[in-house]
Amino acid sequence: MSGIRPVIVGASYRTVPSGTRDKLYLDRAARQSLQEKLRRDGIDQALILSTCDRVEVLICSPDGEPHCQQVQRHLAAHAGLSFGKISDLLYRLYDDEAVSHLFTVICALDSHMIGEAQIFGQVKEAITESQEADMIGTELADLSNSAVALAKRVRSQTRIGEGAISVASAAVRLARDLHGNLADCRALLIGLGETGLLLREQMQLAGLTGWMMAGSARRTERMAAKIGAHFTPTEQLPAALEQADLVVTAAGNGRYLIDVEMAETIIRARRRKPVLFLDCGIPADIDPGLDALDDVFLYGLSDIEQLAEKGQLDRQEAAEEARQMVREAVGDYRRIQAEKDGIPMLVTLRRHFELIRANLLADHPNASAEEATRLLVNRLLHQPSEALRALAGQGDAADLRDTITVNRVLEQLFDLAAQADNQDKNQAIDKMAPSGEKE
Repeated sequence: MSGIRPVIVGASYRTVPSGTRDKLYLDRAARQSLQEKLRRDGIDQALILSTCDRVEVLICSPDGEPHCQQVQRHLAAHAGLSFGKISDLLYRLYDDEAVSHLFTVICALDSHMIGEAQIFGQVKEAITESQEADMIGTELADLSNSAVALAKRVRSQTRIGEGAISVASAAVRLARDLHGNLADCRALLIGLGETGLLLREQMQLAGLTGWMMAGSARRTERMAAKIGAHFTPTEQLPAALEQADLVVTAAGNGRYLIDVEMAETIIRARRRKPVLFLDCGIPADIDPGLDALDDVFLYGLSDIEQLAEKGQLDRQEAAEEARQMVREAVGDYRRIQAEKDGIPMLVTLRRHFELIRANLLADHPNASAEEATRLLVNRLLHQPSEALRALAGQGDAADLRDTITVNRVLEQLFDLAAQADNQDKNQAIDKMAPSGEKE
């Protein structure tokens, strides 16, 4: 075994309050500084992930616990906390737990919003920074590559990233389903309610930049100027509606701003080009009768919330699939690493056997094939036989357990159990055969 263990030291939104995470947060310069400090401590494989939700340091080291404490000391100094305090706040994960945690994080199964895409990019950025700092060796490279490959499989083979899980993302999904590329759309916001402003912000992030704002108050005009929207006075609302592919209302002043008659006029003026109305007003700003009109798609706040709730349920189901994939990937990673750890011993063993064979041929150059193979078997088994006899002769409980373990390993390595079964079967056949038919 190489003896190099993966270890994670960190804190997340699940374990510490936001104020503590703010103290622990490491910007790019701080991450580079920490990499240098870890290198001076003798840690030559490290990956640092620092986001608003978590600060984690993953190291691969043969000295897990001492190096883990070094990481804690550096984080304590950075956060201005005592070593004792930081030790109580940080979690420490070793071996399979560390591997499972990294896989879970990069697959967005430990995020505030399950399935969010941002964490994948953040982990990849952390990997790139470690590569640039020359802090990725064979073990960390294998682990990082396995994590990235798993995250891609989870994203492509499950629905973990599909479905809207918030009111804002559900609204964006509705707009895209109806209009496709939002960059080609124009939108109108009526009212200054918090939900309406949030939807506008998310729509803009999704590519919808052509915004108008309608209202009579001076405050609406100031907000329009602040966000780069075209201000439309209330008396010009019908003309603005005719231009809008998407209408978001968030006034909630107790009366309908848009009724059926107005909507019919708008649709005719738009030559039946469809309009999406998102009514975020409490009480409603839009006459629910619009829902019966052709080319009009009306969603109230409760409708959008239901879509978000369904998206959350869908992602929870996908998350269970993803967690099973994580468990399988951890087992695969462990097996592959064990196989790699065994390769140097196999090389040494083969060289040892080849040396014995060469020496035997030198000592007995004229031996027949039968004699040479008999001598070779004896020489190959001499040292192992002596070691087994010595181990069995010790007599205490610990040595007895060691002997049993060695015997089991030998049975597995040389398939002795199967050979014994075959020998028993052959003997039974010999006993059953009539006289004169034995080979």
